[in-house]
Amino acid sequence: MTVSRRLFFALWPDDASRRALAAEAERLAPRCGGYPLPAENMHITLAFLGSVDASRLKPLVELARAWPALQGEWTLDRLGHFSQPRIVWAGSQTPNAALMTLDAELWQALSRHGFTSPQREFTPHVSLVRQADRAPPQSRLSAPLLWRFDHLALVESQLDDGGSRYRTLARRPD
Repeated sequence: MTVSRRLFFALWPDDASRRALAAEAERLAPRCGGYPLPAENMHITLAFLGSVDASRLKPLVELARAWPALQGEWTLDRLGHFSQPRIVWAGSQTPNAALMTLDAELWQALSRHGFTSPQREFTPHVSLVRQADRAPPQSRLSAPLLWRFDHLALVESQLDDGGSRYRTLARRPD
């Protein structure tokens, strides 16, 4: 029997950013419909790999652990809405060069392991509200938020009746 795991590479916010994003999600959910994501689930997905055969896990863990140390900042100042899959998100008015470069370098490394980058442009964002029927009433966050990122993580997403639960499988630095 083949065992597959739902995997992605992500950046996680520091505690202060996580709390601020959770507060924004709580504020927006009643205005947009849907429900706020739990604070512990807030992240930036850099590379969603989908269902990956467990036999391919080891090189991905090694890739995450060997990734060069990161040190960057991202200013979130914009709100948006993806009508499908009905998500309200936070992002930036202007592209962040460090995130764009990180995304490109990660997909280049993943291509050596047989993964293909998506055919759409990378839009760095943090999902705030799921099942959102409406876009947020304003296009800006209530106050700009500076997110400092310092590690890349390989994460497994496990779906159950309560939604998604995320488990970090490997990160740099450990």
